[in-house]
Amino acid sequence: MRLIGVRDVSKDFANGVRALEGTSLDIEAGEFLSVLGPSGCGKSTLLRLIAGLAQPTAGTIDWPSGKPDLGFVFQEPTLMPWTTALANVALPLKLAGVARSQREARAAEALGHVGLAGFERSYPRELSGGMKMRVSIARALVTEPKLLLMDEPFAALDEITRRRLNTDLLDLWQRTRFTAVFVTHSVFESVFLSQRIAVMSARPGRVLSELAIPAAYPRTEAFGTSAEYAALCRLASAQLSEALAA
Repeated sequence: MRLIGVRDVSKDFANGVRALEGTSLDIEAGEFLSVLGPSGCGKSTLLRLIAGLAQPTAGTIDWPSGKPDLGFVFQEPTLMPWTTALANVALPLKLAGVARSQREARAAEALGHVGLAGFERSYPRELSGGMKMRVSIARALVTEPKLLLMDEPFAALDEITRRRLNTDLLDLWQRTRFTAVFVTHSVFESVFLSQRIAVMSARPGRVLSELAIPAAYPRTEAFGTSAEYAALCRLASAQLSEALAA
């Protein structure tokens, strides 16, 4: 079932930069979709338009079944440094008027889902970069959104931490089957995570091709070293090269 229809969307900024031009993309309910493209191609702009944080200059974004609750994970964790991990995760529930005991219980559960049980009373300064991003993911998921938008959330992390978070993110997605739209400029990350990859051109960005990733889940470390994975990465790299040359 189609959740989102991006229809011939363009976005111009006040400084004259055209970030997107004639972008169209369908997003299916429950799928894991990666948006792959070079830095500056409009991937983040597309995500913000879908989230409603900005409006397109032209074109439309359709929600056939109505716009669902959504969570957004930014490139940086954007945590409040003066309060605990638990309070950071509970913030959306607090803003929604949920009672303190209930929101703290749900926040603790969300932290457990991202592997941070026992760190509820820790402050951001006491956490590693990967742990801060886990808190950010827990905060986005604590309201149980149907749609999770992720804007290169692991780009600044070391490779070992990034791989672990990729695996943990897929575990979360398989348990709850929210719709995931994951922006990245990493071919390897997009192939490991996704059911489908939308490949974008250089700015002004538009979706030039799509690649289905038929590998079965769960995707373990063994998949990441398999011949199937390597072949799919070559296909995605080739499509990205074609998009850059277009």
